[in-house]
Amino acid sequence: MVDTPVGYYTGVMEAIANQGFKVEGMTCTACASRIQTVLARTDGIQSVRVNFATETAGIAWDPDKLDVTSIEQRVKKLGYGLKPAVNEILEKKKEKAREDGLTFRRDLLFFAGSALLSLPLLLPMFYSSWMLPALWQLGLATPIQFIAGARFYKGAFHSLRSGGANMDVLVALGTSVAYFYSLAQIYLQSTGHVYFESAAVVITLVLLGKILERRARRQATRAMEELLELQPEQARLQENDRETLIDVRLIESGDRIVVLPGERFPLDGILREGSTETDDSLLTGESVPVSKSAGQQAFAGTLNLNGRVVLEATTDVNQSSVARIMQMVENAQNSRAPVQSLVDRVSAIFVPTVIAIALIAFGIGLLLGAGFTESLVRAVAVLVIACPCALGLASPIAVVIATGISASHGILFRNAEALEIAGKVRSIFFDKTGTLTRGKLTVGRAIVAPGQTEEALFKAAWKAEAGSEHPVSQAIRTFTESRVGSIDLQGFEYRTIPGAGIKACKQSETILAGTAEFLHANGIDVPQLKEPGTEVHVANERYLGAFFLSDTLRNGAAEAIKAIRNLGIQPVMLTGDREDVAASIAGSIGMEYFAGLKPEDKLEKIASYPIRPTAMVGDGINDAPALSRADAGFAMGSGTDVASESADVTLMGNKIEEVTDAIRLSRGTIRKIYQNLFFAFIYNIIGIPLAAAGFLSPVVAGAAMAMSSVSVVVSSLTLYRFRFHSEQT
Repeated sequence: MVDTPVGYYTGVMEAIANQGFKVEGMTCTACASRIQTVLARTDGIQSVRVNFATETAGIAWDPDKLDVTSIEQRVKKLGYGLKPAVNEILEKKKEKAREDGLTFRRDLLFFAGSALLSLPLLLPMFYSSWMLPALWQLGLATPIQFIAGARFYKGAFHSLRSGGANMDVLVALGTSVAYFYSLAQIYLQSTGHVYFESAAVVITLVLLGKILERRARRQATRAMEELLELQPEQARLQENDRETLIDVRLIESGDRIVVLPGERFPLDGILREGSTETDDSLLTGESVPVSKSAGQQAFAGTLNLNGRVVLEATTDVNQSSVARIMQMVENAQNSRAPVQSLVDRVSAIFVPTVIAIALIAFGIGLLLGAGFTESLVRAVAVLVIACPCALGLASPIAVVIATGISASHGILFRNAEALEIAGKVRSIFFDKTGTLTRGKLTVGRAIVAPGQTEEALFKAAWKAEAGSEHPVSQAIRTFTESRVGSIDLQGFEYRTIPGAGIKACKQSETILAGTAEFLHANGIDVPQLKEPGTEVHVANERYLGAFFLSDTLRNGAAEAIKAIRNLGIQPVMLTGDREDVAASIAGSIGMEYFAGLKPEDKLEKIASYPIRPTAMVGDGINDAPALSRADAGFAMGSGTDVASESADVTLMGNKIEEVTDAIRLSRGTIRKIYQNLFFAFIYNIIGIPLAAAGFLSPVVAGAAMAMSSVSVVVSSLTLYRFRFHSEQT
């Protein structure tokens, strides 16, 4: 029996191996058909599915009769290549993790070797009689200088070749001066002191700093890597009443997938059969179970708690919620915060300035009679103690940690600039429906115009609102669908005017549904009606009537607005609803408001508001222009608008409290960056003069320089203490 490769699935009833493959060399659909036909006729192949568009193949076979090699050879004879398919994003992360792991182990090996070789060189610091002969010191220091220290020479070469200078230049220059000076002492048979221990120990300590720094970086990104790994690599494809476990990469939009209790959804999709509860904490940070039934959306990586369901896939593996979250987080972590510009300006002159200071220290030492050797030691100490690395880490490591922990709690920052500006806002504008309120509107009353019938009003409203997924449209459809029966929508064309209404057209039939102003603009007279709630008027060639809808305030909205005020931020509600409706909502939570606004009016209010910088909180779709106009846009995504193009921050938990979390985290991160910069600057301001004055030996300077970078990383790691609202209740 052929051994089943790792990652294959063995069924309970029969031994069947399943795997997804990448097919190379196909030029048209005929190629896919040919491969599928030939493999289907091969003894041992249970099922085969070849897709030309995605250049993939899903194959199930009997491992007793075939193995992967024989299948690959079979396809090769047809003139095509076959190799195992992979989840590109997951494999990219795994490959990066492997590379990081190899680099970490290599650095650890070099450090261990350097430490063992350096130890005998340090013994005279404790027992002067244990001083090794100069040639022995040369033998111990040389491997450290040119094997363990090769990375610094390489880094310095590339830096200088590109016209810049970095920490590698300082380390390579400082240790080389100490090493070659000592080598010259041996060559000249001088009785003066040699400084091999300084060069060796500095390199060893810098390697230790690199190891600790890399370990801290890995800790900062581990949460996101674990997030991606929660997305299943295989899915149960349902075809012709048969379930086949195949590589998730082979699933196409429209395919049906069976998800059992206790399993995670492999892709985003719509539930078509069954009902269940899901744990969406992977996306939203909230572990409260969410009820899901047929017609509702489920997301990749979320956990199916208690029901067998059939999911119709709506995305492929590289476009799933998890994949898009990872892409957003990666983009944010790779971006640069505006405060980084300060570091860039300093770094551009830092290394040349340090070299100049080292030369000045050397010259002053000679002039003051310190002697050549002592003056050289001071210059080396200056080169070694200067640390641009701490400056370079001050912002990036804090951004990496902040964007990582926020994403794990359902708050996605588009980039580092968004992370910084979110903490600076002084006024926040809120959309009403779906943001401050639940967005689950219900029709409280329908009024039929004189001379019209309820049936005509309901049918017209249903036809018009079928063209929108806005909460108002959903509420009217829910109210009318049981009263209108079956309606043929074929041929209707829809035009939505944001903040106004919908126009549905089919040949000679035109239906309008929206505000009174919208109907007036289209030549329909609308009577004044005094009813509580949001009003939607409906007409065809004549006015048919109106629906009045009501909504309720979100749980926690009042508390969230109070928390925003406590942060020193002015909350403001913007709505297109009537004055009385807006006044009722705003009055219940104590905030300023502007009512009866069209989309362009909202933009004007944001642009002219005197308290700045501004932020806008909306649903990420209807409020896109306002989200773009504000200095910071917060999109309450409810898990559906994972990557809103208009938003700087996406709140996947769809809770107002997340706005305060994002602002507090932003402020904490910026404070941490400035704190790191302070430590880096003050360290160099104090350390360099001490080294130049001869108060610090190169060994002590090297230890201090190595630990400065680590202190910045450790300082940034305290961001993990940040507590989100979900962790405080």
